[in-house]
This record gives sequence, C-alpha cells and structure tokens, in this order.
Amino acid sequence: MRCIRKQVVRVLLLCLFLTLVFAHGAWAGAGEDELLQEIKSYVEREYVGPVAPEVLEAASVEELFQKLGDPHSGYMTPEEFENFKIASAQEYAGVGMQLEQGEEYVVVVKVFPNTPAERVGVQPGDEIRAINGEDMKGRSLEEVAALIRGKAGTAVLIEFARQGVAEPMIVSVTRENIHLEVVHAELKEEGIGYIKLDTFTPTAGAEFDEAVAELENLGMRGLIIDLRQNSGGYLNAALDIGANFAGVGEPLLHVVGRDNKTVSYQSLTKAAELPVVVLVDDKSASASEIVSGIIRDTGAGILVGTKTYGKASVQTVFTLSNGGGLKLTTARYLTPKKYDINGVGLVPDQVEEDEAKQLEKAIAYLREQIKKLPRHELVIKGEQVLWNGKDIDLAPAPYTAGGQLLVPLRAVGELFGFTVTWDGTNNQVVASIGDKELQMRPEGGEVVINGQVHRLTGPVMYQGNAFIPIHLLADFLDASCDYDGKTGAVTFRF
Repeated sequence: MRCIRKQVVRVLLLCLFLTLVFAHGAWAGAGEDELLQEIKSYVEREYVGPVAPEVLEAASVEELFQKLGDPHSGYMTPEEFENFKIASAQEYAGVGMQLEQGEEYVVVVKVFPNTPAERVGVQPGDEIRAINGEDMKGRSLEEVAALIRGKAGTAVLIEFARQGVAEPMIVSVTRENIHLEVVHAELKEEGIGYIKLDTFTPTAGAEFDEAVAELENLGMRGLIIDLRQNSGGYLNAALDIGANFAGVGEPLLHVVGRDNKTVSYQSLTKAAELPVVVLVDDKSASASEIVSGIIRDTGAGILVGTKTYGKASVQTVFTLSNGGGLKLTTARYLTPKKYDINGVGLVPDQVEEDEAKQLEKAIAYLREQIKKLPRHELVIKGEQVLWNGKDIDLAPAPYTAGGQLLVPLRAVGELFGFTVTWDGTNNQVVASIGDKELQMRPEGGEVVINGQVHRLTGPVMYQGNAFIPIHLLADFLDASCDYDGKTGAVTFRF
C-alpha cells in the first residue's frame, strides 16, 4: 500500500452511521402543522420504499414515525440536530464518553483516553443517573448528551451508578475541547500489524493510511483491522479504507435507491498484497460492515469474531425549515458481490465468542499466511542489481572492499522496509525494523546488532553514505545471503 493514493468512483455522499447526506430546505419559521406537512412531503418523495397511506395521514410527527416503523428514521429538534452534527464531526466540547440508550438510563459504552471522563474514573457500563442534580431516568440519548456537552472550561456534575457498587459516584467534570483519536496502531509479533478503528470520521481514511505506512516502515507483513464495537460513520471514509483491499475496477459497494436505481462504487487502484483479518462483533455496523464486506467479498482476508449488526440502510439527513433535522432512510446497500445483509449481518469465517481468543485466532491465521508469502530477493552481480527479478539502480552503488561486499544502508532500508537515522549524540547510524535494531559506529569500527557487537574490518562510510557488509545486514534481518562462485552473484533473501 505504500505511496498509493486510493481512488474510488463515487457519487458525493456524506454519511454517518452508514450514510448521511445533508440536504437543506428553505430557512423560514414554521409552526407544528407546517412542520408535519414538510416532513410528510419528504417521506412521500424520498423514502426508500412504498409509504402506506396511514403514515401520511398521521396527526403528529411522533405518530408518523411510529406508523413508518423504521428505527433509523426520525425527527431531530433544532437543539438535537446541532448536537448530532457536533457528534458526527468527532470534535466538540465535552468530557469524552461514548453513550448508548439503556432501558431506563443512558449508559457509558466507551471512555476515550486522555479525556476528562477517563481522569475522573468513569468506566464502560456506568449508568448516568443524574446531571447537575436532575434525574435522567427515561431521558433520551440526545437529551443526556446535550446536557453533558457545553463550553470548554465549564464543569458539569454527573451522578453515575456502577454495577456491584452500592453507593453512586458523583463527580464534577470539567469540559474540554475533544478531538477523538479514532485510529490506534501497533506492530505485534512476527510482523503482524494491528489497527483499531473506533469510528469512521471524515479523516479516518487518511489516518488509516498514515498508520499503515508507519507499520510498513516497521516491517509489517500481515494486518489485523479491529472493527469491534465500531457502529459506523462516514461512507467516504469506509470506501477510502476498503479501496486498499480491492483491485482496479473491482466493486466496493452498490447503493440501491427508490425504484431500484443503483449507484455502484469501484476501486481505481491496486489491492494491497498482504494477508488481512478483520475482527468483528455484534456492534460492528454499517460502515464497519462495508469494509468487512469488501475484504470478505474480494478475498483479501477473513473475518473473525461474532456476527455483525446487520445495518445496510442509507440515511439522508434533511435540514428542515425550523432548523431541525429529518433523518430518513433513502436507500439500501449491497456488498461487492451484491449480498443484502440488512437485518442479517456478516457471519465471520471463524466464529469465536471469546474476545481474547478472537485476537489469538487472528494472529495464528496471519502467521500461517505470512509463511506463504514470497520472500524479497536482492541479487548483486558486478554492476547489475536485481530486485525481485527486475533491474534497478541502487544508488549509491554497492562496492567491494577487503573481500567484502558492502551495500548502502539507507537505500536497502527503503527496499526492505526498515528505517535508518543518524544519532548525532552517539555519532552512530541506527537502523530498526520491528524489535530488531542495528547501531553502526563508523569511528569505533563496530556494528551492534540486537545487542551483539561485531567488529568491522574496513571503512563503512563512503562519499558521506553509510555502507554495511552484506553478511552483517543478513544477521540484522535474520535473512539468507548466498554467494555463487561461478557467476559471482550474491543473492540476499528476506
């Protein structure tokens, strides 16, 4: 995936919790009757399926949506709509909690790191019983979220109830400007990269690419994408990420609107050449299912975990004349192979209920797949240099001194994916990949590889560039290095 800018054939769709397209109405004052008629007009004209006459005969907005029977469609007051837009951007003044509607009280499902909520000890599962002394029983998710948000620097008093703890926890939390870091990456054992994606923000695609590039620099050869507890987000972000795993011209998604009018999305770039596992669960929904569906249908990787949520409907958000918002299902989507997963979800290739074992299974699968990958091969024969069978210009060129072949450290680092830096404090060159590290001290005449000292028999600096004997490079990378006496070719495989 290195240095490839992904492109996708698409229409302009801005989305949240699969797909939200913001459409604007005329800005004018409107009474309750006018608001009801405005909503009826949108429902009759834009709803994805046939609308029963009794829906359009409803006497109130609440009755209309009860009769429509679509849990993903609804009306938002101006205040709720403003909070909705703030939440969709993942930047707001608040305390750093992800909430969901419980039976009686709103419940904390996630506490984001380095936020006020984390610092005062809030935990997933905590119920929000009161805010500023006001009982929150029966309050909607939107109401509770609106009361918690506020101006940065101001405080909000929240009462939490925790299972197994008799006394409630009452804390004063000072609001901050929150920007959620939604992509978390690390390199696990044996070149296995791990990326946890919390939600699909507008910038998640670019952040995912940056994380992949960093992992590649550390020697990643297989990738785990963790979409557990990820309920969705922006469609463009899902397509940007999914396009990494589909080849040129391969479909990514099919969006089916009214009268079965279909818009298809295709990738315009090559697919990544590394094995992939996606971790999913029953909270993996919409945009998460788009990415999972792409990876499964294209054969780029497998799914591990439990069956996904099964939300494959598309919502458009219309701005109403009173400043409120209408969220309305206007389309549905199909996976690249045209599977309809709405209400069904995706069944993983390897079903595993235990969360810890899900990760273990993903790592075990990637270990086996990595063993099957072709190894990189560098062949040096005189002035000719071959990289995986193709002629390349390796600059500066390798040279022979004291019976040893020396290669330019930074140039081969770019080929094999390890980083090379200069440590001015200790006057040494440092190369690293994963948990392997090499320090070369030209003036001291030695190389330290993973803590073991090797003496140098000749100079390793030439025209301002650091060179290393190729047999020591093999020690550093745990690679093979063979010399053919008949042809004079040195073959390096990693």
